[in-house]
Amino acid sequence: MGTQWIGRLLIGLALSFQLPRICAETGTGVPGYALPPPDWKNSSASASPGVQSANLPKSLTVLLLGDSLSLCGFGKSLDRRLRSTGCVKSTFTYMACGTIPVSWLKAKPFTNAKTYCGFWSIESVEGSSTPKEFEDTYGMKRGYRPQPHLVPKLEDLLSALHPDILVMQTGNNLLSLFRDGRTVLPTRDGPILRSLIKPFLSEALRYPSTLKKIYWVASPISGRVTKQVQDFVVEQVRLVAADKATVIDSRQLVSYPYRHVAPDREHFFGAQMDEWADNVFKIISQDLESHPLNSAPPLTSSSPETDMSANQSQQRGEGELTVLGTLVFKSQPLPINNLLPYRESLVAYIYDVQEVLKGSYSDKQILVMHPAHIDLQTQSLDKYEIGNKYELHLRELAGTEWSTVKSRDDSNRIDLIPYIQVEDIGRFPAQDH
Repeated sequence: MGTQWIGRLLIGLALSFQLPRICAETGTGVPGYALPPPDWKNSSASASPGVQSANLPKSLTVLLLGDSLSLCGFGKSLDRRLRSTGCVKSTFTYMACGTIPVSWLKAKPFTNAKTYCGFWSIESVEGSSTPKEFEDTYGMKRGYRPQPHLVPKLEDLLSALHPDILVMQTGNNLLSLFRDGRTVLPTRDGPILRSLIKPFLSEALRYPSTLKKIYWVASPISGRVTKQVQDFVVEQVRLVAADKATVIDSRQLVSYPYRHVAPDREHFFGAQMDEWADNVFKIISQDLESHPLNSAPPLTSSSPETDMSANQSQQRGEGELTVLGTLVFKSQPLPINNLLPYRESLVAYIYDVQEVLKGSYSDKQILVMHPAHIDLQTQSLDKYEIGNKYELHLRELAGTEWSTVKSRDDSNRIDLIPYIQVEDIGRFPAQDH
């Protein structure tokens, strides 16, 4: 019975455990098609008391952005708590699976970035106490797959909504930069991480932004990377944020291991999502009570010339590299149940460098990341055989949309900079127009 269920779930793409409608346990104990607990969406842990409206007029607008963890329940739960706060007039929440900070920007290569694994928006409506919701996530009906959606752009949201507060929940997809889940190379990983974080904060603070407060909600504990990796990511966020954003380290806010967790050991659901949202809300509400924003000036400076430097995302590997290489090692692709609800993955191959035909490269071996899944379709890599020679036209993986997708690298060559074939860069689905 259990095996049959798993087969049906894989075929129906319903092993996307981290999305709330299919995060219930079935009678077989396999997460799947069973409905979530009846009170899942409306009966979370009781929200913390809001900031007293007597002290803070109901005048603030909040913008909440989140990734797949928000789609698991955190976003809806925090949104509901924010709407209960006495000082908040309106709340606009947007959750897009598979995003990193720069996914929300208009800058290349994320100009037309799409989410293929779930989108949910909750928007205040003037004159109504009931927000407008749009939800397109896995499990809305048996075997359902969400449609692709363009990721909303921060520039447009700031211009249209004029928010006073930005809450940014993000981080899990940045962990994919660490291929073995444990090794941190600060001189290499630091600049890459900062290039994915700084442009977002720079845009948020660019004149004439109305933001008075930014809360950066870093990820809870992930079971697929070490504490050292998450420490490094949070450290880089704090380095970039400086005094411009309050960084909330969520690892102290919800206990691990999670009671209901997906196979990737980082997405979870149920009451612990509400617990996490409640604790984040307590931090925000206490901060707002201690530091009222009704008369505070925007974080950005009053002139465009003196706002926070807005360096564009570093386009590492700007120049192309062409090598003649002999394939000597092939990692195995990720199992599909460890990939869902994401739809793309990479797999690492190692080549002995026979000759550098274009560009500069000094190592004797080169690591090339090949697409193993695109739109959940297994990609044929049969043409790559151990011992054969290949002419490879490459760019560094960093700076491409592939850089933070899930991957598998069994090579133990974490010292090598990952490359990707130029022809594969344009195969990333989010580049479709």
